[in-house]
Amino acid sequence: MDIDPILDAGDLDALNAALAADPALANAPVAEGDHAPHPIHALCDRVFDGRLGEGAALAMVQALIKAGADLDHVHAANGDGLVTSAISLSCPDIAGTLLDAGAPSGAPGLFAATPLHWAAIMGMPALVERLIADGGDVGLRDAEFDSTPLGWAMEGWASPPKGSRGEQIACAALLVAAGAVVEPQWAGSERVRADAAMARALGLI
Repeated sequence: MDIDPILDAGDLDALNAALAADPALANAPVAEGDHAPHPIHALCDRVFDGRLGEGAALAMVQALIKAGADLDHVHAANGDGLVTSAISLSCPDIAGTLLDAGAPSGAPGLFAATPLHWAAIMGMPALVERLIADGGDVGLRDAEFDSTPLGWAMEGWASPPKGSRGEQIACAALLVAAGAVVEPQWAGSERVRADAAMARALGLI
């Protein structure tokens, strides 16, 4: 059975019926153009592009988890776990629900970046705080940009990505409080020093 139309419709009752008939659908890839992600990733895709609200998608994610969704699933194309997928696709509530259910909180994926990197660049301070508390490494550098989660927060502040929640300054403050190093290029940046809130978050004033 193809659950793609059920996800598109945000039909929770239909999803529950399909999962009751075939629990394996909780982990069956959903064909989407050039990739076939896990159903939870597919729901996040639909939130990101506006086909579903996050509330409707979250209820369906909860149904998938209850039916036995593999919370250790890794996207075959980029290596991202489900938590990273949810964060990068601007679904913080889904990410939190996955963490509550036991999904890995520190697994590296694309660019060897962790959920903490992604929460920082997407401006999601509640998740940044939670991931730090879960042992997220504030000094870990990704493999593509050689940048820490604080560096990703700075990039998200300077050039907000699609789906940004706009709270990169709060993320930066949390990372610095947790021991992240403020590197010279930020400490000496005129743009940073012109923004009192960011300068304060970095401990520069």
